[in-house]
Amino acid sequence: MSRKEQQKLVADLADTQSLLADTKRLVNMSNADAVKKAQAAQAAAELKAKKDIADYRDAADSKVAEAVNEKSAAIRTADIRVKMAKKKEKIAWRSLASTLFCCLIANPAFLNDVLDALTLPFVWAWNGINDYAYWLEIPYYSRYIEGIEQRYAYSTGMAWLLRITSVFFYTALAVGICYGIWRIVQYYRERWCSLSLKVLLVSIGAVIVFGEGIHSFMRVNLVALLIIIQATYLGVLIYLDGYFETQNRERYWEKLQKR
Repeated sequence: MSRKEQQKLVADLADTQSLLADTKRLVNMSNADAVKKAQAAQAAAELKAKKDIADYRDAADSKVAEAVNEKSAAIRTADIRVKMAKKKEKIAWRSLASTLFCCLIANPAFLNDVLDALTLPFVWAWNGINDYAYWLEIPYYSRYIEGIEQRYAYSTGMAWLLRITSVFFYTALAVGICYGIWRIVQYYRERWCSLSLKVLLVSIGAVIVFGEGIHSFMRVNLVALLIIIQATYLGVLIYLDGYFETQNRERYWEKLQKR
């Protein structure tokens, strides 16, 4: 290669190196600008995200505060309604009690029967215990001869046998009656519902208001009549429980009881 050609090659190489340096500088500048733009975009995105988070947090806090205020207002409204309902219920019960008391004063037949129901069973029980104690002392049997009651004492062995047997029998009878009454009361309490309350109130009102008329054609203690009515209602309730259960209509029956 001639010297002239070598000089030209060196010059071209220098130009190429200069072009490469300029290109590298431009690439570095473009990379720096891109990084700055990316950093700026990232900062803007982070700032927007923080602003959005703050806005969402403020909105959530506002909704929470609004929900708390609504809950407090609903609780206050519910308390007011409950108090009003309780007040109305008290007024209704007082009115009903006053009405029944006035009816009881105007028609004292039920009150008299209540006093009899509280005293006569104790008198009957006391007399029965006295008669039984007398019989235990000297067990006897009675026979009527020409219309006259004649009493004959048992032999000693038979008397002791009757004493022991009667004590066990009457004790078992008393325990059985008490247990039966307790079971009935427990079942009545378990089956208590709005329908039971209505039936009870209607029954009490009926025997109080119509007590005199009932006595005019039927000699029966009104308290005993009230107990018979409740026992009849309980029997009907048991029957209807079975009836609606066989018909698969328990929900309808429950609605009827709660009305």
